[in-house]
Amino acid sequence: MKVAINTLPLKSAHKYRGIGYYTVNLLESLKQETSMDVSEFTKLTDVKDVDIIHYPWFDLFFHTLPIRRYFPTIVTIHDLIPLVFPNHYPVGLKGKLNFILQKIALSSCKYIITDSNTSKQDIVKFLKIKNERISVISLAADPKFRVLNNDTKLLHIKRQYHLPERFLLYVGDANRVKNLPFLIEGYRELLKIPGYLDLKLVLVGGVFLKHVENIDHPELESLKLVNKLIKQYGLDENIIRPGQIEDGELVAFYNLATLYVQPSIYEGFGLPILQAFASGTPVIASNKGSLPEIGGQAAVYFDPVDIRQFTIIAKELLEDPSLLNKLSKLGLKRSTQFSWKRVARETESIYLKALKNE
Repeated sequence: MKVAINTLPLKSAHKYRGIGYYTVNLLESLKQETSMDVSEFTKLTDVKDVDIIHYPWFDLFFHTLPIRRYFPTIVTIHDLIPLVFPNHYPVGLKGKLNFILQKIALSSCKYIITDSNTSKQDIVKFLKIKNERISVISLAADPKFRVLNNDTKLLHIKRQYHLPERFLLYVGDANRVKNLPFLIEGYRELLKIPGYLDLKLVLVGGVFLKHVENIDHPELESLKLVNKLIKQYGLDENIIRPGQIEDGELVAFYNLATLYVQPSIYEGFGLPILQAFASGTPVIASNKGSLPEIGGQAAVYFDPVDIRQFTIIAKELLEDPSLLNKLSKLGLKRSTQFSWKRVARETESIYLKALKNE
């Protein structure tokens, strides 16, 4: 079977986001399957003699999916967050027109792949796609995310980034659904507890080093509020912002963290909690979106608008090493249920169904 994967996301800013991560790992895992001949393309006119075309992303407001079909086509839709929270993601006339074109193009695709049942429900609801045309294939953490036993490497990273003995960790973006102002408020409440002044908060992501105060853009409002709260509460010395770091270093961050926190008000998947699980890091997460679906019984959940609940849960865990150890073991066990080899095999099965017109 000859499969062509559109790699346009790797030529844009998506390369450093979840879509780029998915595209790279999907390509690598599919190429390891001997039953497939996998090629890459960015222009449809360059594609010749293939059985299946796969677009590993779907942009709601840019016309990225061709309407005319030359080959059976599969598309991956990771989430529909802009449709779930339309007030947070205003689009102009051009975006609305592109949305219409994208829905038309989507109607003739053989199958749609998505990351979670939560996203599948959103696709059915907002795009009016039938259940049977949508397949859920969960993502996985890269194998490099694991428990590190190399004390020298961990010590090197700890010294290089001035990491303390205990800290809360967050990895990712700072858009509105990530709910980071809530995390800052919750962290501030923890610092008020006697004996907690040594607890630091580490925010990993290039976005946290950007100067956005004078940029007027709706997607930057949450980050602006985060920066404002940090300054207002005098937390600059308490919060560590290393910027964008390489995965090899990020593994060490997870290993060194006391707790990983995912406070999002919504997620289509939530890859960082899998990275944390695979690294043996205890996880507390929001109970919204797909996070409980992905985390299962291996994480502790909180209401992402209830700061008091978050504080109580975090305090209980931070003061009980046995609970932290239990969560670490549960996370490691949970992480074994997700692998890119499984992603490749389940994706291949969708290709075969498309070819058989099932």
